[in-house]
Amino acid sequence: MTSDIPVLIIGAGPAGQLSALSLARQGVASEIIDRRSAISTAPKAHAVNARTLEICQSLGIDAQAIRAAGASANDAGWVRFMGKLTGPEFGSLPYERQDDDALDSTPFPLTNIPQPKFEAILEQATTADPLISFSRNATCTSLSQTSDGVSVTIEDAKTGNTVQKSYAYVIAADGAGSPTRQALGIAMDGPEVIENFITIHFEADLRSLTDARPGVLYFLFDPDTQGVLIAYDRGKTWVLMHSYDPSTETAADYDEARCRDLVTKAIGSTDVQVDICTIGSWAMSAQVAESYSKGRVFLVGDAAHRFPPTGGLGLNTGAGDAQNLTWKLASVLKGQASPELLDTYEAERQPIARINSEQSLTNASKIFDLIILLLGLDPEKTAEHYEAVSADPSKVEGLPDAVEAQRPHFDSFNLQIGYRYASSALKGADPLPPAAEIETSQFHPSWNIGEHVPHHWVLRNGKRVSTHDMLTIDTFTLLTGPKANGAFQDTGLDISSCQQGTDFGDEGFDWQARTGLPETGAVLVRPDGHIAARFTGAEDNTQQLLKNALASALSINAGENA
Repeated sequence: MTSDIPVLIIGAGPAGQLSALSLARQGVASEIIDRRSAISTAPKAHAVNARTLEICQSLGIDAQAIRAAGASANDAGWVRFMGKLTGPEFGSLPYERQDDDALDSTPFPLTNIPQPKFEAILEQATTADPLISFSRNATCTSLSQTSDGVSVTIEDAKTGNTVQKSYAYVIAADGAGSPTRQALGIAMDGPEVIENFITIHFEADLRSLTDARPGVLYFLFDPDTQGVLIAYDRGKTWVLMHSYDPSTETAADYDEARCRDLVTKAIGSTDVQVDICTIGSWAMSAQVAESYSKGRVFLVGDAAHRFPPTGGLGLNTGAGDAQNLTWKLASVLKGQASPELLDTYEAERQPIARINSEQSLTNASKIFDLIILLLGLDPEKTAEHYEAVSADPSKVEGLPDAVEAQRPHFDSFNLQIGYRYASSALKGADPLPPAAEIETSQFHPSWNIGEHVPHHWVLRNGKRVSTHDMLTIDTFTLLTGPKANGAFQDTGLDISSCQQGTDFGDEGFDWQARTGLPETGAVLVRPDGHIAARFTGAEDNTQQLLKNALASALSINAGENA
């Protein structure tokens, strides 16, 4: 049967739910199906970064409430390199920018929140929205495409019953293994297996052992228990990631007794009650889909890219995918844009995934430098080498430098909020530099084409708000300088307009200094907050230039709309 819902979303993880919420805020109905009967209890990802929080805020989901539900910056503000949780400590680094200094660049600094808790916040919003249909225990078992739609077979896991529906478009947000991606025959580019891990989710109150050294990540180098402890909640929720070699053992060898022993060794104390919750296995990958779509089916999130967890970029890159794709889908479905606009989804998002994948892989490789320094190169003398090092870490030559070299791993601020786009719909955007030339940490706000509108505090209706709050999610926004006067009025375009001095006060916002435009100028901003065009306002044909820029941003032949 033909569904009256235009978009099917397969997968109710963060990328899937954010896709549905974004479509709904733009007046487009969608249906989410998820094979799980409930949100997984295993903590999974933990870092929800600044841009993802900004996206949530734009969708009407209180970003400050999300931050409040996460760990405090004091608890989760450090990464520590340890022997065991009880010591010794070989060094530490701040974990991302969670303090007030970040407020100069974003209204919502990164927070650490277990993925299930984040998903629950999103699900509360999706199930409350009348434009979103949400079904669990539902699996897509087949799909076929025509020139004007996608026919999908959906199976109810409880009853085994199937139903066939047709949709205009399908968004595949069904995870790293993505059956949809495999059914489409889309290959992944990059190493499939870098390292294999056992993930042990356990509950324990470890505050007394960590109050003096709070943190969110504890990299452990003791030969008896190498791995990473992740503190989702120091008083309750923890995960131990332990590397294993599948050529000599299997994941099944890690039963509860063995995992309990590993956890006890990692903690370094037997005086703590430990409850093992779940045990799983996974392979670290660094892969990006060779194509982000096939016909009317689009990949988002882990279905499109799989990164090492070193950097916390996976979930957040998926949020950016959802934001980029959905405003384009909405524009096409509402007849405002050419279907060719959908081609720019891959052109804009795939390079970001490749950059993030390369950085995550670089982060993972740098950890090995520390491993070599602390454990040596001779596997037969590992214990002896480590014992000598741990006896007095201050005497280990090169240790401070090796720890400092990890800093970009835990300060990816520019990757979080500084990414920009270049595509056929962004006329005048500079080409993207190679990934190796992109600065990981240093963010430099820019008002150039393809960039996201920088955050700055301004006054609007007597209230202090972010420049982001002046943007509208369901249409383009024109931000104009204080002397734009009538140059951009009466264009007949269905866009939002906001002028400095009339609609918002500056609070130190120097239009010309910040935007690089005269006070008569303006910037045209897409629904995803990225700048589509810039104008000086001095040209005689300013209104026509604006119309042409909007048509270009929607992949419409500008001449047809002149």
